[in-house]
Amino acid sequence: MNREEILSKVKREQLDERETAIITNALGISTISVPIICVLFLIIRIVRGDGIISDLIVITAAQIFAYEYYHYHIDKSKLRLITSIISLTIAIAFIYMYLFNIM
Repeated sequence: MNREEILSKVKREQLDERETAIITNALGISTISVPIICVLFLIIRIVRGDGIISDLIVITAAQIFAYEYYHYHIDKSKLRLITSIISLTIAIAFIYMYLFNIM
């Protein structure tokens, strides 16, 4: 391969800034929308008298944990670390409750 072919191949394989921004925005929207949907279903189940369902709480808490911990890893904000620890604790607690049929 000559130099021109290698350069064109590298340019095709790398994402440009616009594509990276689109992917980042899409992930941000999904990170916000999934917990909102889970909370809505949780509220509907509570209003209907079906009780609290642990799996939706675990999904929501785990997604919040991943989002907050990633941001903590980037900007070292103590608030993000605290939020991620709280989210992880909630997720683990509800997994435990689900496994042992406490709720």
